[in-house]
Amino acid sequence: MIDIRILQTIPELEAVVDLEVKVWGLSPRHAVPSAVMHVLALRGGLVVGAYQADHMVGMLLALPVRHDTEWILWSHMTGIHPDHQGQGIGAALKRFQRQWALANGYRKIAWTFDPLQRGNARFNFHVLGQEAALIAQTYHVNFYGDMDDDINRGMPSDRVEAVWLLDQPGLHTPIPPEVETVLTIDETLHPVTPTAAPTWTAPAYKIAIPRDLDTLRNTAPEQVLAWRLALRVALQTAFGNGYSAMDFISSEDFTGYVVKPLAESW
Repeated sequence: MIDIRILQTIPELEAVVDLEVKVWGLSPRHAVPSAVMHVLALRGGLVVGAYQADHMVGMLLALPVRHDTEWILWSHMTGIHPDHQGQGIGAALKRFQRQWALANGYRKIAWTFDPLQRGNARFNFHVLGQEAALIAQTYHVNFYGDMDDDINRGMPSDRVEAVWLLDQPGLHTPIPPEVETVLTIDETLHPVTPTAAPTWTAPAYKIAIPRDLDTLRNTAPEQVLAWRLALRVALQTAFGNGYSAMDFISSEDFTGYVVKPLAESW
């Protein structure tokens, strides 16, 4: 049984710092300090812990930010203890966050994620995107600069910005047959772009990523950078042509994004 609690006291927030270090393999100096979280928790932000038998197994940190003309909730960190991943704790934290945000006057939650990480992409677009509209149309190159944690070390910290439209219905629709793939993967796991550039007039396109990034990192690390750069071009081009990421497919035949034209602006 998972108990989700809003956190505000320094001892609670110190436990969040410990979990940050554990989840991401951070140097303690790169963790968000408890003093900063304390201010956020008391002045419009949200710090949440997921507990199992009074042991913190998950955390979420969000803060109010200005986006164009409105205030939105920026979901800076969501982390699950390595021993408790894959148990639905992340989904429970995000659903709690959505309900809290709506109750406190927010219409949007935004955050960044690594577009090469299949698990995060599928969770964002295919799981959360069924509950309320979730789109991505912004690509950040090396967003955090050089990062020295166990997950990001040695790679440009490119991120895609996801926007969760909390009061809008999901945008998932059937994918048209014979959808063109603008970035594919060959038998040696290299990224491949089509010889002819897409016209960007179709109702949807697909953009592939490696199915198992960790294995690729261990067996062919030079290919990870190749994928980073190829995916950067594919997504930036799609976004520049008015397409948005709206879904993610993870199957035996294809792993990657579905991008479609955005019918209206949010």
